[in-house]
Amino acid sequence: MKAALLFILSAFSASVLAQGQPQPTPEQMQQAVLKQAQVMSVMFDLRKSKLGFEETISTIKSSAEKRGWKVGAVQDMQARMREAGAKDAKRMKVIELCPAGANEKVAKAAGGKAPPLPCRATVFDGKDGKLYVMRMNLTNLAKTLPGDLAKAMAEVGAEEEALYKSILE
Repeated sequence: MKAALLFILSAFSASVLAQGQPQPTPEQMQQAVLKQAQVMSVMFDLRKSKLGFEETISTIKSSAEKRGWKVGAVQDMQARMREAGAKDAKRMKVIELCPAGANEKVAKAAGGKAPPLPCRATVFDGKDGKLYVMRMNLTNLAKTLPGDLAKAMAEVGAEEEALYKSILE
């Protein structure tokens, strides 16, 4: 964590210096990192799974299929990280899944001016030894959007919440 924080702080500092601006104080840099963390906590839903690793993946997929969702590939990110040289890569798989018609609903509500939904869930072992699932928090994101787009996003978010209800703590 410290290494990541130092990297972010040094990158931020280098960016500011490259722009000819006065270098921010350590307190200003820390505040910027904290604000970024707050934004990330609103954008993403990170919760512990009630199930084992493979059972979490198969339950997410089968529950989505039963609801008529589009379910795509499951990517083994641990294998990819190991191929790239990471020797201590923990288990991590990314599941492609999206509620049927969700992107069309959001695009229509946004007048074609919204990007496609990410439609993925990541299942991974945390450093604390617990199993987690991370995904975009569409319900929270809906609260930041205007009118029909907020309504459409909230509907998709509610559909996702229903899917994960029996899987996540």
